[in-house]
Amino acid sequence: MRTKPLMKTALYTTLLLALVAVAPAFGQGRIIPDRIRPAPGPVRETPLHLKYLDVNAEITDGVAVTTVKQTFHNVSGRQIEGTYVFPLPADAAVGDFQMTMNGQTLRGEVLDQDAARQAYEEIVRRLRDPALLEYLGDRMYRASIFPIPPGGLVEIQLSYTQTLTATGGLGAYRYPLRGIATDRPVERCTVRATLKSQVPLTSVFCPSHNCDIQRPSDRTATVTYEGAQVSETRDLQLYYLLGNGAIGLTLLTHRAAGEDGYFLLRLSPPFESRPDLVQPKDIAFVVDVSGSMQGEKIKQARQALQFCINSLNAQDRFNILTFSTAVRAFREGLVPASADIKTAALGFADGIQAIGGTNINQALLNALAADPGDSARPYLIVFLTDGQPTVGVTDAGRILDQVAAANSQRVRFHVLGVGADVNTHLLDRLAELNSGSREYCDVAENLELKLSALAGRIANPALTDIALDVPGAQLHDQYPAKLPDLFHGGELVVLGRYQAAGQTNITVTGLIADQRQHFTYPAAFPQQSRENDFLPRLWAHRKVAYLLDQIRLQGHNQELVNEVKHLARRFGIVTPYTAALVLEDTALAGAAARDQVFTQHAPRAEVVRTALGGGGGRSAAATGRDAVQASQDIDAAKHALTLPPDERGSTGAPPALRHVADKTFVRERDRWIDTAWDRRQTPQIIVAFSTEYFELLRAQPHLARFFTVGEHVLVVSADVVYEVVPAPDAP
Repeated sequence: MRTKPLMKTALYTTLLLALVAVAPAFGQGRIIPDRIRPAPGPVRETPLHLKYLDVNAEITDGVAVTTVKQTFHNVSGRQIEGTYVFPLPADAAVGDFQMTMNGQTLRGEVLDQDAARQAYEEIVRRLRDPALLEYLGDRMYRASIFPIPPGGLVEIQLSYTQTLTATGGLGAYRYPLRGIATDRPVERCTVRATLKSQVPLTSVFCPSHNCDIQRPSDRTATVTYEGAQVSETRDLQLYYLLGNGAIGLTLLTHRAAGEDGYFLLRLSPPFESRPDLVQPKDIAFVVDVSGSMQGEKIKQARQALQFCINSLNAQDRFNILTFSTAVRAFREGLVPASADIKTAALGFADGIQAIGGTNINQALLNALAADPGDSARPYLIVFLTDGQPTVGVTDAGRILDQVAAANSQRVRFHVLGVGADVNTHLLDRLAELNSGSREYCDVAENLELKLSALAGRIANPALTDIALDVPGAQLHDQYPAKLPDLFHGGELVVLGRYQAAGQTNITVTGLIADQRQHFTYPAAFPQQSRENDFLPRLWAHRKVAYLLDQIRLQGHNQELVNEVKHLARRFGIVTPYTAALVLEDTALAGAAARDQVFTQHAPRAEVVRTALGGGGGRSAAATGRDAVQASQDIDAAKHALTLPPDERGSTGAPPALRHVADKTFVRERDRWIDTAWDRRQTPQIIVAFSTEYFELLRAQPHLARFFTVGEHVLVVSADVVYEVVPAPDAP
């Protein structure tokens, strides 16, 4: 290695020891150039840009080996020397480290936390850069960087090993994506985690990011996140549940001081269905064969029906009802799914023709009349239509009333609307009121694939008539309020709030065949917890979706609209009302900033707004392309398992909205405001980078991530409002 001047070496040591820190979070690796810009004025842009990030994690029986490859680009016009720093988890064992540049491989060292806080504070004060607060951790990896020429690239690779603890069978892996880009987005970011376990993996999920999850077997999984032009505000969090019974349960909680807590409860059947746990079912396929189904649609409907017939289990019973002006049944009632009957059913499906009107009401009543009332077998109706009722009872309200009168609430409706001419209010209410599901198929989509996928999802019921009992926790604001059935290959996710803290048991009851089963799990609802800080926003997004669906299907309700607006303000959520609202009680700096707060999903929001009657109390549209799109968008939000991407503006102005952990900040002129702030509260003023500033971080290290938003930021913590104001320029 080259010999460096004593002063330069001391500066490296001071900087790196200083960055080791107090907060439990750890950030992405970064290169600190030797030349540090002195005060006045904060550092706004580093000449080294993280161009590519590739992360590969191998998690085998709870041991995670993470390999990180970063490529930095010197975007300046000068040669740069510096020091690479990578804050490590406290329990990480560092393996190979490689820095490749001009064919040379360099080594680094690990620094443990010591009494370097004063030096750290001096460096942060000198840089005047709150983003450095992202680099707090218990340990730090460092390596000296040889000169990087103007426009040059440097590739750094590092690996570390962690032992992941599975509490109650639930394992968690986190990779720090938060703060990977402080001045410009990362061009390409890939995180890939491969899980291998000797114990079956009941559930694998990533609530923080939209990942591709592949399950080659019940003991392996591959989770992949890919993004371009990435500027992340949250870490990637991956969870996996080790199976030890018929139904797996995952409980995640989060609770800030002085507030009710948030919870996510996830029920998962075994990944591969066991014959002894699969319920025999009764199912009726009710298929529209009216004249509008002529051509390619009826051809695909025939093929889809044939797939559904072939996928029936030997213990199932079924029937097929086709309807146009009249209703025609394959058999008088439900028949066993034996080989000879299935062969006959395939011939029946092959012979259906499209002609006549659309008698929806009679088809549904005929299917309900075939319910044998057998408590040992759930009865499902798969209903497919491409139009509106034109024969018999044609009023949607009367159809729903007659279905309700004929259904004992035992029969589940799973509906599939084809095209844009369907009555979405009728179909969606059929599914909602009868504990089923709704889907739509565009005319350009493959109907066969859609119907086949729907039939496949409900092929094997795992647990029906589900109820939860959580004594003492005082759960509320739970979505969905009425729990749907659980199927093998699927999961049931419940989001809600809790009031009381403490240890308790969660008891899940439901039917398997005609036997009511009880599954009991120990659970803790903490008084305060900063873990799983994505839960508040995920819960709020789901609640907003349910509220919008109620407004769309039941008509304008100002109380519900006000609740949507309140949640939009508090959590920074895009809604059909948000674009016009733009935080009415906040004086943002200029029209460009105001327009930027909620712009990313504006087209989708406008579609839903149109379907809600324009948001002004007019009748909501039930038919048409916008109505179908709105139904799909809202239903997707009601069942979303991950947070949507952070909203970003498109005007070129600085972003006016930021999400950090469980908080949302909105830009008000030159400062960032915590949306939880009640303006009747008087803030406590803290000067950025002052002695008081660092004393506050020592006492409350969790505030560091919020102070990274900027030099002028207002944060609410435990009913105290802190306003960090910019430090005066040094002389």
